[in-house]
Amino acid sequence: MKKYMVSDYWNMGASIGLCAAVGIMLGALLQNLVLWLCIGAGVGVVLGAVSMLFKKKTP
Repeated sequence: MKKYMVSDYWNMGASIGLCAAVGIMLGALLQNLVLWLCIGAGVGVVLGAVSMLFKKKTP
């Protein structure tokens, strides 16, 4: 069985989706769903872009 690294399946879409899901959970708890959804998606975009740049630099 081949072992896969996290970087093999971590991509921009996964980052945005995961952070948006966390944003939805926080928004549901804090009664401001739309604000936290946008914050979570924004953090996901930044995190995904940084991880893609790092992934591109490492062989």
